[in-house]
Amino acid sequence: MPTIETETKYGESRQVGDLEITPVTRVLKIHKPGYHAGLIWNRPKAVIVKTSDGKERTLPVTDVTRLIIWGMLAGGILGAIMIRLIYRHR
Repeated sequence: MPTIETETKYGESRQVGDLEITPVTRVLKIHKPGYHAGLIWNRPKAVIVKTSDGKERTLPVTDVTRLIIWGMLAGGILGAIMIRLIYRHR
């Protein structure tokens, strides 16, 4: 049975002007015991911005590529259903 793990990783902080910026990602790991293979999927989650006066804000990141891929999948499924319905009635 495959093992599935999720974790949050923090990237290397960068200094940009007066701001310290740290990327945050979500990692999904799927591994099947006994095999030397698996899947690691990294997704952007947020960016932590720290100002010089110590204030910290977390800005969420929208993964546009992921949304587009899900939209393409949904469009393909709907298209296949429509084609099947059209040809079924002929």
